[in-house]
Amino acid sequence: MKWRCAWCGREYDAEVDACDTCGHERVEAVSEDSDSTSPFDADAFVWVCRSCGREHVKHSPPCARCGNHDLERREAADVEPGELSIPSYLAVGKPYILGVIAVVALVALALTGVIPIPGLSGPPAPPDAPGDADRSAGVELAAVESELYDRFEAARTDAGSTGRERDAGLDAYAEYATRHHVAERYDPSYDGSVPELDAFDPRCTVSPAFGIAEPSVDLSEHDDAAAADTLAEALLGDERFAELVVDDRRSEGIDVHAGPNGTVFVGYIAC
Repeated sequence: MKWRCAWCGREYDAEVDACDTCGHERVEAVSEDSDSTSPFDADAFVWVCRSCGREHVKHSPPCARCGNHDLERREAADVEPGELSIPSYLAVGKPYILGVIAVVALVALALTGVIPIPGLSGPPAPPDAPGDADRSAGVELAAVESELYDRFEAARTDAGSTGRERDAGLDAYAEYATRHHVAERYDPSYDGSVPELDAFDPRCTVSPAFGIAEPSVDLSEHDDAAAADTLAEALLGDERFAELVVDDRRSEGIDVHAGPNGTVFVGYIAC
């Protein structure tokens, strides 16, 4: 018993899943003395490139020779199987290579922060600003920010208001906007701007409110907790700021920056 490809007529000694010559997936059993002809001896069809004339056994654009996608079906009575071609994976994918490269490049730029994409590339890096953003006069400013959040939560509890979560996107915006404010004041060469809030991917349920306060506090006279107590007292003593802290919002961001002359800047955003 022999097996013959139903498309190109190639014969095999055993059944195969697909023809090695044309890729067709149907083979038929034929007896040893069968005189049946292959499809190439009848009125079978091939697909011919309208651009260069290359013939293919299947409608599998693009053309293996020129990349044209327009293939025309024609009778294959006079075509030898060896003249036909199946395009390689490279030939099939060639028209899309530039698109794939562009997508990969875009993702790489987003991941490195060159092109900000909310939720993918992370928040924009804050600008350099005079003064101290991390530690000043022995006080850890990140610790002061955390302590401030705790005191604001206590104020909300006392006022019977709903608690808030500290949002990373709002924190990033507060840091960026506060450094921008400090740089504009102290660095004559600075000409930056603050990106739109969406670039920081915040979780907001209502319109945001943002401000920068400059409470009169000497950090050199306090440790972390004491600095937070003094800052919270000064900030909550401002009626407008206190109202923003306890009103009906669900998220907030805080940044504390020590300016070059000892001025303390507190950026605060809530939404």
